[in-house]
Amino acid sequence: MAMTEDHTNAAAVKETLDGLIHGVSGHSFEVLDSLYHRDMRTYLLLNDGTLMRNDKKGFMAFIKNNMGALKDDDPWVKYHLVEADDTHGHIVVSRKNDATGRYQLISLSIDFVFEDGRWQITREVIMTRDAATDA
Repeated sequence: MAMTEDHTNAAAVKETLDGLIHGVSGHSFEVLDSLYHRDMRTYLLLNDGTLMRNDKKGFMAFIKNNMGALKDDDPWVKYHLVEADDTHGHIVVSRKNDATGRYQLISLSIDFVFEDGRWQITREVIMTRDAATDA
């Protein structure tokens, strides 16, 4: 079955990402261990062309280190696509934050799997953009 925007699981996948965004923005980093799949991979493409790759443990450390000092009382997110099927989900979003060391717009493509009774993130592809005002 193909993933679709109107599949009943699409709302649950979006709710999972909302929980992650609000948890990390509020410095509740324990949400990372639960929502990141044990085999998760991340690919962060910076403006200068640098590609940073990480596994779950490495990306959790990156997030804690970069978001730990930030105050993000009103996390901004724009959903471009939320789709799912019975066991997989996919979200494309834009965010504004300074997790990379400066305030900017980031675009993310995030893959989910339903495993162990919950939605988990298996892959994040993150691209930074210079202008934080573009959306």
